[in-house]
Amino acid sequence: MVIPDRDFALELLRKVRLPFPIRQHSINVANKAVEIANNITKAKVNTRLVEIGGLLHDIGRSVTHGFEHALIGGRILRERGLPKELARICETHILGGLDKDDAKKVGLPEKDYLPETVEEKIVCLADKHMTGNHEVSIGERFQKWFTKYGKTSLLIKSRKRIIEMEKEIKKLM
Repeated sequence: MVIPDRDFALELLRKVRLPFPIRQHSINVANKAVEIANNITKAKVNTRLVEIGGLLHDIGRSVTHGFEHALIGGRILRERGLPKELARICETHILGGLDKDDAKKVGLPEKDYLPETVEEKIVCLADKHMTGNHEVSIGERFQKWFTKYGKTSLLIKSRKRIIEMEKEIKKLM
């Protein structure tokens, strides 16, 4: 597995015409993900994978802002011959991951899109801590979503999954 460098990732985001505000968000997610990774002492973390995964996690938003941006992002990376680990980060970052039922509810192919590796979980968590270019708590992030979309069962389940993910990551520090 050869993970590209930061310059390659940033150039790729420009090539696919990812809107500037989303590129800025992605840089912030990558920086937050590296910060989290650097604090982990009880597990081996591929920090470069975390950084580049953070930069590329929203590449599918160059096509759509819907839930399918995660799958489109994975496809974009696979088509360019990038490692499957980066594609998985794209595919598993939305809402803390989606199980088969949730995926079906939002119109995605019926399968699990749940973060499994520590790197996938770190990027997913870092993304939830960034709203646009501002760092927020998980509580603040979900309160914004609840206000915007209502306290749906999908968001409640997502919040629970993210809180558990955050606890899991903190135990590794």
